[in-house]
Amino acid sequence: MPDNLEETRLEFRNLLAEQKRRLWAELREEIFARTGTELATQYDIPQDLGEKSILDMLSDAGLAIADIRRNQLTALDEAQRRVEMGTYGKCEGCGEPIDIQRLKLVPFTAYCVSCQRKQEGPAKPPGTTL
Repeated sequence: MPDNLEETRLEFRNLLAEQKRRLWAELREEIFARTGTELATQYDIPQDLGEKSILDMLSDAGLAIADIRRNQLTALDEAQRRVEMGTYGKCEGCGEPIDIQRLKLVPFTAYCVSCQRKQEGPAKPPGTTL
């Protein structure tokens, strides 16, 4: 991190708070848009099996997006905790400082690029099954 540690902590505290506000707004919008009368009335209208399948798929996709947002919000909470503890910006894998550009791009990350790759494991080629 740059020389002025307290100024940098404040910058990242604000960055994390702003990203958290944005994610909450997106999540609220997604939930309210899905629970609105438009979705409810779709199920009241007689539909063929193809239309019902599409609505079910869209509903599942909305839940998946909401779950991704929830995971990101949890990661942001953890990052805010690390800022307060003074450990923000230090890789939880190797203990080395995380590149400042990476923190600006993914402010809730707890790992440097190298350790993140280790966490994710090797990439699988297309068509590979478990």
